Amino acid sequence: MKVFFQLFGQRKDIEQMFDEEEPKKTKTIDLDDLSVEEIEEMIGNHKLEIKNLEILLKKKKDKLKLADQFFKKN
Repeated sequence: MKVFFQLFGQRKDIEQMFDEEEPKKTKTIDLDDLSVEEIEEMIGNHKLEIKNLEILLKKKKDKLKLADQFFKKN
């Protein structure tokens, strides 16, 4: 991309739009400001995420076990 801009006389600042963007800063949550309902909702969301990760982990382990069995036979 740099060569393209240099050959066709584009300004250097246009090149910057193709660079990676800075990572967004995550906001910290003040837990003291949360209501009981908000805390319960967060707990529910985290439990759901944990269940999804456990399912993903089981699938990956099953794939690894299957691949391991396949290559041991050959």
